[in-house]
Amino acid sequence: MRKTLLAIALGASGCVYPHTQLTTTDLGRQAPFEIIQIDYTHRYIIDPRTESCFLLTLIGESGAMVHVPCAKLKKNVPEATAFITWEPTDLEK
Repeated sequence: MRKTLLAIALGASGCVYPHTQLTTTDLGRQAPFEIIQIDYTHRYIIDPRTESCFLLTLIGESGAMVHVPCAKLKKNVPEATAFITWEPTDLEK
């Protein structure tokens, strides 16, 4: 009886259960992530799809990921220069 009254009350008040929609996409035709490994626990991840750069730290079974500026990464890490094409170089400025 309580469940029925609760359902009626929620329905009458306009409350509805939240829902989500699952959208899938084919990433096969897009540029892949680039990974530059610094050492066993640190990696830079470059995503050309979103023009984003991250530093990934893995310690044991846990880890953390933080955003890093792509322009500084391109300037200071020579291995990243080939992958960060959306940031101008010092010569282009």
